[in-house]
Amino acid sequence: MKKWLLTAALVASFGASADEGMWQPYQLPDMADELKAKGLEIDATSISKLTEFPMNAVISLGGCTASFVSPKGLVVTNHHCAYGAIQYNSTPENNLLKDGFLAKSYKDELPATPGSRIYVTQAVTDVTDKVKAGQMNKSGNDFYKGIEQQEKSLVAQCEAEDGYRCKVYSFHGGLEYYLVKQMEIRDVRLAYNPAGSVGKYGGDIDNWMWPRHTGDFSFYRAYVGKNGKPADYSEDNVPYEPKSFLKVSAKGVSDGDFVMVAGYPGRTNRYRTANEVQNQFEWAYPEGKVLRERIIEIIKDTASAGSDERIKYESALAGLANYAKNFTSMIEFYGKSTMLDDRKALETKLAKWINADSQRQAQYGHTLAALDKLIVKDQQGQERDVLMSYMGYSTMKSTAERLYRLAHEKTCQTCNVNPVIKTVTWRALPQAWNELTVVTRQA
Repeated sequence: MKKWLLTAALVASFGASADEGMWQPYQLPDMADELKAKGLEIDATSISKLTEFPMNAVISLGGCTASFVSPKGLVVTNHHCAYGAIQYNSTPENNLLKDGFLAKSYKDELPATPGSRIYVTQAVTDVTDKVKAGQMNKSGNDFYKGIEQQEKSLVAQCEAEDGYRCKVYSFHGGLEYYLVKQMEIRDVRLAYNPAGSVGKYGGDIDNWMWPRHTGDFSFYRAYVGKNGKPADYSEDNVPYEPKSFLKVSAKGVSDGDFVMVAGYPGRTNRYRTANEVQNQFEWAYPEGKVLRERIIEIIKDTASAGSDERIKYESALAGLANYAKNFTSMIEFYGKSTMLDDRKALETKLAKWINADSQRQAQYGHTLAALDKLIVKDQQGQERDVLMSYMGYSTMKSTAERLYRLAHEKTCQTCNVNPVIKTVTWRALPQAWNELTVVTRQA
């Protein structure tokens, strides 16, 4: 289930189990009394509006959450979220990953990885009725294409103004749709990162463990043109001045304090069926773990530690190891838990509730069975899909796709409509993962 921005609230008490949950911001006012009872000291309505303080200081990097922490565009995020930019600016002679980095002035700040972005939310609009208009009597691919066309139309209208990125996000399996308009800041620079001994303290051994003592933070700065609008990198650009920024508290937290976290997670898996849960934990995670660990071995065997090639792969290695460790722990937990039985019991309870009423039975009686059939069909190509996805760590597939796209776009330079971009279909997969050649990214 895709998300654009949610908040997670929990009571941080080391003496008791945490009471936690995850919500969309607009839901918070309806929970105001409950949140206040748990320790929230500010008005719940004030944190339900993404374009007002403090929520407008919370931003997205396109894959990580960050926050403005100064009136001059200083951004704090996780060390691992800035890892690519740190790697990009590192060499064997000046290894910022190992030694850290501090820009003592604006001019000393370093350009982040090409393509780095900071997204500042400008507007969030409920477009459920517009997306669903005329689509509810359709089914299958016709329904999918109809929804897709409505979304593209809304995005095109929204992005008519230069410097903004828009997207329609679905919630609860298509129950709701929201159009999110964000300022797309294209000039992102690295201002500070701690040494690896701090930023990755404990390494993969401590990763995903609690308590954890790593200094997992780094600082970017957002830059725009002199007119305050997003612009490509230029020495003439100036620090972006956000409408709001957060202040870092030196007091820290105490046992039992209420903590609310705001961020941009990509999705939630809380609504998986028992079939999906079993497949994920008994096939997808084990398979993904093996493939990730094999790619790590290939990179380490190919690029020696401390070499320029290894430095260029450090971000990829960190990402591979991060989720290899995550998958390991989830597989272990699944084997010791009653998760699958609990999910099956919940679905049995739902089926009984549906069958207890003739009207519900008429409306939902075939839903669970139909859903299972779709899930089984979707899983039929999963072996191929997972191999194709992990081949993305080689430059071969992505290079082929870009070449195909450029060739196609070249033939459509005089077209009146946007060209249809197709993905290259690979008709043959490697016979063994050992045959995959990892191509070192050029400097």
